[in-house]
Amino acid sequence: MPAGDGAMTLDDPLALTIAAGTAAVAGTVRGFAGFGAAMLMTPILAALFGPTHGVVLCLLLEFVVGLPLLRRAVGLVNWQRIGLIFAAAVAAVPFGTWLLLSADPAPLRWAISAIVLAAVALLASGWRFRGTPGLAMTVSAGAASGFLNGLAGMAGPPIAFYYLAGRDPPPVVRASLTTYFVLIDFAALSVLAMRGEVGWPILTAALILVPAVVLGGLLGERLFPRASERFYRRLAFALLVLVAVGSVLL
Repeated sequence: MPAGDGAMTLDDPLALTIAAGTAAVAGTVRGFAGFGAAMLMTPILAALFGPTHGVVLCLLLEFVVGLPLLRRAVGLVNWQRIGLIFAAAVAAVPFGTWLLLSADPAPLRWAISAIVLAAVALLASGWRFRGTPGLAMTVSAGAASGFLNGLAGMAGPPIAFYYLAGRDPPPVVRASLTTYFVLIDFAALSVLAMRGEVGWPILTAALILVPAVVLGGLLGERLFPRASERFYRRLAFALLVLVAVGSVLL
């Protein structure tokens, strides 16, 4: 199989072992925190297989890990708000995928790590938009999320900031994030599939990694009631920083 723009092929046993461990940890973080899986997986998968293959793999795994969590999530979602965010995101996805497929791989890897570090710094700072999110903020958050999802498989940061600005309780926020990520990941994968980037080699690699990310997601969901939200957020931030810095060195 071709290595694409990465250093390893999609069937390299060592690379797949590292990717499986990463997927398990990322799924666990997603399950208990409601976000962070893509920010954990994309830098490492991009370092292993190159940005294009890494982002496609991340999107496939994100989509799969979100599906088992939908059953409990859909009943808590504000569908009118999610619909508006999703429409703006879908419009922006093709711009992100265009940049992903046309940019030089090495700077793109560094950019992905920089996005993760910037998002973690802003989230950890505790900064929040003061006020009620209006139409302009909703559309802007959706567009930024869609662009980042097409570029780096990371729809989370803009939407996380958007929901932190609101007054929804944590269970509603987690449910909204879970539902939105499944929808926007499917949209981004559709665009990439039309560009010929979702072939059998990458689907085979994704199938190998699916058990790890699904088991991690289910484990994280079970861990959620066992500690405070503050503990999980701090743990997620620490892991994200380690991954973003470490992936640059791979």
